[in-house]
Amino acid sequence: MLVEIESVYGNRLLHGKRIKLSEIKLLLENLFEIVDEKDFVAIACARLGFEELPYDEKQDVDYVIDLSTYKIYKPQYHLKNGEHIWPSKEYLYD
Repeated sequence: MLVEIESVYGNRLLHGKRIKLSEIKLLLENLFEIVDEKDFVAIACARLGFEELPYDEKQDVDYVIDLSTYKIYKPQYHLKNGEHIWPSKEYLYD
């Protein structure tokens, strides 16, 4: 499973075993209460057993977590001339 973290401190890419959306939501609820945006990635990786990969904006991901808005969405990928475009965001958690 690949998860992109959007942050003012730089976007990050996390990799780990596939987990349920409900587990991600629970993690978000808990972490947003106890850590700031700067420490989120390190704590999330430790709790989920994920590892950080080099960030690549062209990498397809399963979910995106936006730390500025506290939202999670599943990107809807479409191809146009061989390039991915993201026409919309399907928000799953506010």
